[in-house]
Amino acid sequence: MDSGISLQNRSVTRRIAEGCLLLGLNKKGVTERLSTNTVYSTNDTVILPCDQLSNEPIVRQGPENYSTYGYGEIIDPKFSKSKRLSIMHVNGSHQYNLQIRNFSSEDEGHFKCIRGGSLKGVKEEFFTLTIRTRPINLRIEEEDSQHIVYGYLNRVLKLSCTVIHGIPNGKLVWMVNNKTLEEETSALLVYSFKPKQEDHLQNYTCATKSDIAQYSMERTVQLFVYMLPIVSISFNKLLGIPEGEDLSLYCNYSSNHQVKELKWEKMFLHNSQLDERSPYLNLKSINRQNAGKYKCTVTNMAGIASDIVNIEVNYPPTVHATFEDRGSYKQLNCLANGVPDQYIFTQWEHRSDYSDLIRYLPDNGIGKLILPNTLGKTDRHHDRGFYICQASNNVSLNGSNSFIRGVYFLKAQGKPYFVTSNNNTQYGIKGQHGNLTVDFVSFPEFRNIFIIGGDMINSSDNYNLETMSVMDKVYNKTVFVNGSRLVIPMNIKYENDFRSYIIKLSNQFGSATFNISLRSVSCPETPEIMKIMPKESKVIVQWRARFHGGFRQSFFIQCRRRDVQYWNTIVVSDPRMHIDSIDGLTPGTEYFIRIYSKNIIGKSDLRDVILIKTGATKDSDSENLVFLVLIVPFLIAIGVLYWQYKNVGFGAVEHNDNEMQNNGEPNAVAQNLDIPVYSSIDRRANLSIEHIVSYSTTPKRKPNYLKKRNGNIGQIVKCYYFI
Repeated sequence: MDSGISLQNRSVTRRIAEGCLLLGLNKKGVTERLSTNTVYSTNDTVILPCDQLSNEPIVRQGPENYSTYGYGEIIDPKFSKSKRLSIMHVNGSHQYNLQIRNFSSEDEGHFKCIRGGSLKGVKEEFFTLTIRTRPINLRIEEEDSQHIVYGYLNRVLKLSCTVIHGIPNGKLVWMVNNKTLEEETSALLVYSFKPKQEDHLQNYTCATKSDIAQYSMERTVQLFVYMLPIVSISFNKLLGIPEGEDLSLYCNYSSNHQVKELKWEKMFLHNSQLDERSPYLNLKSINRQNAGKYKCTVTNMAGIASDIVNIEVNYPPTVHATFEDRGSYKQLNCLANGVPDQYIFTQWEHRSDYSDLIRYLPDNGIGKLILPNTLGKTDRHHDRGFYICQASNNVSLNGSNSFIRGVYFLKAQGKPYFVTSNNNTQYGIKGQHGNLTVDFVSFPEFRNIFIIGGDMINSSDNYNLETMSVMDKVYNKTVFVNGSRLVIPMNIKYENDFRSYIIKLSNQFGSATFNISLRSVSCPETPEIMKIMPKESKVIVQWRARFHGGFRQSFFIQCRRRDVQYWNTIVVSDPRMHIDSIDGLTPGTEYFIRIYSKNIIGKSDLRDVILIKTGATKDSDSENLVFLVLIVPFLIAIGVLYWQYKNVGFGAVEHNDNEMQNNGEPNAVAQNLDIPVYSSIDRRANLSIEHIVSYSTTPKRKPNYLKKRNGNIGQIVKCYYFI
C-alpha cells in the first residue's frame, strides 16, 4: 500500500512539475504583482485567496525559497505539512484558495500565487505570514530601585516609558487614577508636565495596549516632588556701612525636608566662597574690598535656594583724568569712583613736565575742563604738561583730606619754538672757538636745522644736542619744561664773524626761527705803530687802531729811557685821534716807545717796542729816525762787545733784545742788570692804577765805562706812568 501511495505521490509531483513547466513556457512575462502582509496567531486557520484568470492552473509556492506547494487543486504530498494544506475551490467559481490549518512558526514566510496564460500574461500575488507576539521589557526610565520618580515643584518633569513591542505593534499609555494622560503607538512615550504640590506622592502608570489585550503590560511609579527651601537675609537688599565698622548678617531659611548644606558666598567678579557654615556671618572692620553682594545658599533634597544682599561700604573715591581731542576743542575729564557716587570738584592745576605750577583752570562743576585756545600759546604746545583735578564725596579716612587727585599728562605737539630764557645777544672772542647756544622745545623731534648768516643759508649737521630741562615762560609763569639745548660750534676768525645769525628749526608741524647777535667780549688788539717822529724834546707817534674787542677802546702811549726800568704812560685824550706826542724828553737820549689800548674787559698786549733817540740838533725827523733805529744800536753793540772782551768778559754784555721784549716788570736775570735801589721801594708802595709817580733817573748800578755821561742825568722826566 505504501508503494502505491508513493507511486501516486510521484505521479502528482510529476503532474505539478509539468504544469509549472507548461506555465513557464507559455507566459509572456509578469504583468502584475500583488503583495499582502498578514499576522496570525498560533493554531489559526489561514486562507490565502487566489483567482484563476485563464484556463491555466494556478501554481502555489511558499517557504522556504518559494517551493511549489501545489498545482491547480493538487497539493504536493512531499512536504511534511501537506496534510495541513489544501486547495479550496467551489465549482463554478474562479477562486482557488490555499488553506493552512493549525498555523505555526513552520508556516511563517513568503507565499506566492502564480496565475495567467498566453493571452493575459502571468500575474503573481505575494503573501507574508507572521505569527502574532506579545510586547516585552516595559520600563520607566526615571524610576529608582524603589519605583520612585523625583521631580521639582513647578519645574518641567519628563516621564519616559519604553517597551519592545510584539507583532503587530501596540500602543503605550500613561495613566494616573485610571485617567489617560498620554497615548501613542510608539516604543517610547514621554509625558511632560510641571508637578504641583498636590502631585507629591502620586502614582503614575505606564501600560501597553494592543489587539490581543487591552493592557497586556503595565508599570507604576510614585512621584516624589521636592520643595526648594525658602531663604531670606534681609528685607532691605541694600545695606550701607561706613568703612572700618563691624557687620553681622543672618541667613534665615525654611525647608519641607532636611537641609543638606548652608554656605555664604561673595558675589565678586570671581566668586569667593567664605569659610562660614553657620547662619551668622560676621565681618570685622569692614573695608572697601568687602563691599559687594553676599549670598546665603541653602541646599536640601529638592535643590538649592539662596538670597542676596548688597553691602555698600562708603569710602573716598579713586580719581583719574582722561583726555579727549574733539577737533574743534580739547577736553579733560576728571573721573571719580567712590561710594557714595556724588562728588565735588575743585579747579584744575596745569603743571610743567617738572611739576612747576603754570596756571589754575576752572572746572565746569561735573569734572570736565575744556582747554581754551590761546593765540601764541596753544600753537606753541604750551598746553603740554600735567593736568591735575581733585574730587571728593565727603568721605575721609582717619581724618585725612577728602579730596583725591587725578593726573593726566597731555603730550601736546606742534611746531618747534625757542624758549623765552634764550639770549638774543651772545659773545665770543676773536681768534678762539665759540658757540651759538639756544634752548628750544619740539614735539615731535625736529627734522632740519638751518643757520642763516649774512647772505648765506647753511644746513648744519655740525651741532651738539642735549635733552634737558629748560626754562621758559608759559602762560606768564617762568617754569622748567622738557626741552633741548642746541650748541653750534663756531671758529671766530674775523671781525665780520661778529654779526647776526638766524637759527631755523623745523618738524612735521612747521618751523621757527631765532635771531642771535654774536658780539665780541675780549680785550682790544694792540694798536699798530705806523710812524714815530723824534724831536729834540718830544716824540710824535702815529698809529693805526685795530679790533676794539667789541667795546669802546682808549689808547695809551708808554715811554721809558733806555736806562730806566719803569714805563711812563700818556693817556690819549681823544680816542678818535690816532696821533699824539710825548713832551718833556731829554734831547739826544734813547727812549723805548710802545702803545696799547684798553676797553672795559682789559688791556691789549704790550708789544712792538721801538727804540728812538731824541735829537741833539734840529736835524730832520727822517734823519734822526734813521740814525736812532739803524746806526746807534749797531755802534752800541760793537762797543759793548769790545768792552766785555777787554775788561769784564762776555757774561757782562747787556742784551737789548731782552729789554725790548720786556712788557711789564723788568727781568733782572734775563737782562743781567742791577735793579736800582728805588725799585724795591716802588714795589712796596703797591701803587694802584693811574697813580702818578715821578722819580730820579739816576740809577744806582755798577759803572759802565763805555756809556757816555750826559749832562742831563738827574733831571726829572715829565711823562706820567699809568699802571
